[in-house]
Order: sequence, then C-alpha cells, then structure tokens
Amino acid sequence: MDEIKKFYRGSSVNMPQRHYLNRFVRDFRDWTEKYVDYMHYTVPLTTSVGGNYKFPSEYMGQYGVYEALRHIYSSSDKLKGLVSADGDELYVSKKYFASDLEKAVQGVRDTWREANQIDDSAHVIFVAAGNELNEAEFAVENVRKGIKEFLLKYSAPTSLSPKARTLDNFVTVISTHVGSEGEKYIKDHVRENEWMGKVIFVNNEDNEHYNAMCGADVGIIYDGQMVSAAAACHLPTMGMFNMRMHHQWYN
Repeated sequence: MDEIKKFYRGSSVNMPQRHYLNRFVRDFRDWTEKYVDYMHYTVPLTTSVGGNYKFPSEYMGQYGVYEALRHIYSSSDKLKGLVSADGDELYVSKKYFASDLEKAVQGVRDTWREANQIDDSAHVIFVAAGNELNEAEFAVENVRKGIKEFLLKYSAPTSLSPKARTLDNFVTVISTHVGSEGEKYIKDHVRENEWMGKVIFVNNEDNEHYNAMCGADVGIIYDGQMVSAAAACHLPTMGMFNMRMHHQWYN
C-alpha cells in the first residue's frame, strides 16, 4: 500500500478507497486504517477494543462461505455427519473449527491434485474471471498477460534464478459457470490466444470449482461470492471488482 501511494502523490488523480474482503475484522485496529479504508468480512466474530473503537467495516454474510464449507464438510468422512440431510444446516465446533476445516481442506486438496495428476509441490493458480460477458471481457486478457509475466519471471528456463522450477510445475485452473456467456468467451479466448503453461478447466457442476480452490495455491477471482468461498477454502485471493459488482455484493 505504501508503494501504491507513491503513484498518487503530486497527482491530480485522487487515490481510490482501498476495500478489503476477508473472513475476519477482529484483528484490525486504528493503525490499520493507514493501509485499508474499509473492511468487508464474512465471519461475525469481533474483539473488544479500548475506547469502543471499531474498524470501518461491514459484515456481508456468509452465503458463499457456507456453500463452500458445506461441500468441504460433505467431502470428509469424519465431518460429513455434521451436515444435515437436507444440507440446510451445518454443525461446527467453535473450539475446533479451524483445525477441523484445515484437515478437511487438505483432504480435498490431496484428492483433487491426485485426480488431476498435479504434484503436491506444483504451484496452482485458480482463476475465476466472471460469468457475465462484460466481466470476462474485462478480466481474461489482463489475467492471461499477468500470468505470462509471472511464469516468465519465476519458471525455468526464462527465470534468472538458478532454483527456478520448470514450466510444467505451474498450472492455471480456470473456473467457469456452465452455460454462461462468460464461459463461452473465456474458452474461445484461451483457444485463440497463447496461455502459458498447463491449463485446466473446471466448472460449478458437482462443486468441482470448490475442489479446485482447495487444491490451488493462489486465486485471482472476479466474482464476489467466489471470493468469500475461496476464504473458506483457505485460498489466498486477489479479488477483482468493478463498481457494479461492488454495489451488487456490498450494498
């Protein structure tokens, strides 16, 4: 954030507000306002702070989180009994939730990687460029170029690092929504343009995209609901939002 500020100093362009989406707001304090203007969080746990301070924030609900958690719990032999028969209720332990979820995510990760013949040490990038046409048009080419630059810098033989791993150790997983305009545009774009490294397509059928989230190392996500789902899957994520999405999900 300090680096970003440099581009706006002395400029006629005002620096935009920095909104952050995460699971919690409880650890944010007044000094955090130097870096983040507003917080959107999905887990309603807070911590008492002196002077009744509350970080500028909004609890945005857990629908995306719940859908992902239900799938992860249902995929675990030890935890699937905590999901009601109709799937409308999920029983979690306040004391052991974090450790239970971490083990369940790891189980889904191992199964998904084995099924797709991806080594545990490989670096997997999860991409969800949006389901609507305008979302896909905005995101896909930017992501394609960004991933290409990343791979040129960090994979062998183009990397300057003697420890750089070969290109086959990097995988991009592209998630689409079946039958959407975004899906058609994304697949056409990937077919017509060079996408560096191995590419795997997943979709929302049978919750395949949740499995891929658990199996990935980092996510680039344009869809607001999937950003919150990625948090449940322990996937570090860079969310890409335009003002329309901001209004739809946050207001």
